[in-house]
Amino acid sequence: MEIWDKYCQDVLDGTIPSGLWMRRAVERFNRQRADERYVFRPAAVRRVVKLFGLFRHFEGSAAGKPFVLEPWQQFIIAAVYGLYYRDTGLRLINKVYLEVARKNGKTAFAAGLCLLHLVALGEAGPEVYLAANSRDQAMLAYKFVENFALDLDPRGEMMDVLRRQIVFRPAVGQLRVVAADSTKLDGPNPSMFLLDEFHAARDTRMKDVLQSGQGMRESPMQVITTTAGFDKLSPCYIHRTTCTEILSGAKTDERQAAFIFSLDDGDDWRDPKVWAKSNPNIGVTVSSVFLADQITSAVNNGAEEVGIRTKNLNQWVDAQTVWIPDHYVVESVEQRPLSDFKGCDVWAGVDLSSTSDLTCLALMVQDGDLYRWWLRFYLPEESLVEARFRQLYGEWRREGWLVVTPGNVVDYDFILNDLRDLTRDMYLMAVAYDAWNATQFVINATDAGLPMEPFSQTLGAFNRPTKEFERLMLSGRARLDNNGITRYCIRNVVLARDRNGNIKPSKQFAERKIDGVIAILESLGVYLASPRFQGLL
Repeated sequence: MEIWDKYCQDVLDGTIPSGLWMRRAVERFNRQRADERYVFRPAAVRRVVKLFGLFRHFEGSAAGKPFVLEPWQQFIIAAVYGLYYRDTGLRLINKVYLEVARKNGKTAFAAGLCLLHLVALGEAGPEVYLAANSRDQAMLAYKFVENFALDLDPRGEMMDVLRRQIVFRPAVGQLRVVAADSTKLDGPNPSMFLLDEFHAARDTRMKDVLQSGQGMRESPMQVITTTAGFDKLSPCYIHRTTCTEILSGAKTDERQAAFIFSLDDGDDWRDPKVWAKSNPNIGVTVSSVFLADQITSAVNNGAEEVGIRTKNLNQWVDAQTVWIPDHYVVESVEQRPLSDFKGCDVWAGVDLSSTSDLTCLALMVQDGDLYRWWLRFYLPEESLVEARFRQLYGEWRREGWLVVTPGNVVDYDFILNDLRDLTRDMYLMAVAYDAWNATQFVINATDAGLPMEPFSQTLGAFNRPTKEFERLMLSGRARLDNNGITRYCIRNVVLARDRNGNIKPSKQFAERKIDGVIAILESLGVYLASPRFQGLL
């Protein structure tokens, strides 16, 4: 059995401790191999593995020894470089996201991939860019490339190894080091680029410039590597979320591969049994003794906990608790059009922003034992340029998740007309709203004949719908339409509690938006308050 096949088997049967996203990556690889549109070429995988064997380590106790790929690395090579389109012969995967805890050899591995694309894939005029948020970080990766290049060509017969550049003369190719100042990158034509430690990127300018330059390449490649970070509004976490949604089936992109070595929701990060999930090289490049020392330090010193969990266990930690584990959220997505439920009763919740922020409309339908929600998010056009959220809002708009209304303030009439159009062929039972700042909207809606019901924003009012929605999600009875903003809002929730045990969604930081959750719970709240539905949940 090939090493990558054995790795797949060991992940799926539990022999190798693996988190959800790596199990999904293995399952996806198996599906793609079985897909008649693609062909798997084991010989191509072996050639890449053989090339890595020509490199030698140059640091620590392994200095001078060949670079032997571990099973998890061979699996990645197989998943990325083994699959090809049957009709064109071109490589299937052209985007890779690798997230793993520190000291697991990801930078050396990615550096080897850079050299692979420079010298071994037969592309004319290859251009490889090694990029990072800072020049110092980029040079760390280049140090590996430089030494590996000298292993391949010690006499300089084919390559000129310079301070920040490698020239590969036979193919008229080059590898260059670049930092985050994308203004100096106009006109690149990358056959491949590596973005290392993407969690530190403040924006996507570097990625955008390099990616846009690949249009003329027949088989381009982009590789993003990182450990977890602290900011879930960062470009890296947004990209990571897209990758997890692809692995879960909420989004489709057969050309994006993602390998996320992380703990599962509910794992006790202090338990040594789970550390291998985020440290696939434990016992190889990661000392179990060192890791145990780090975890002990985090347990004993609360100030160190977030940093150690983020870097040594690859956990994105910016909130103290998780309300609904992420895999329940993505697995609840089901794309059923609202038009399938003509003639049904529908309950609505609307979370109105005061002036220029997000407004959300949620519609809920009971479908047998299931409860379905469709959400619409609205934003004034001028708010798209707000500095803190420009990239996030722009991404939402491109995905079609965000309805942009004219002007610089919330257009309540637009939202009201949308509500009427969406429910025209349904029985609108109630529209829940927060009475604060909603006077004109309610007057207009009431004049239009809509059944408006104020919904108190107290913990007592939200307690029951919050607990019931959580129960529906965890039991698999909730269905959400495929809107990434909804999933984003759920991920931002932390729970506020009072001494009586009442709970309500809150947010740890002001910029963590939860508008979609509030609208969902308002719609569920007025449903639960209806006498004919008391106790049905």
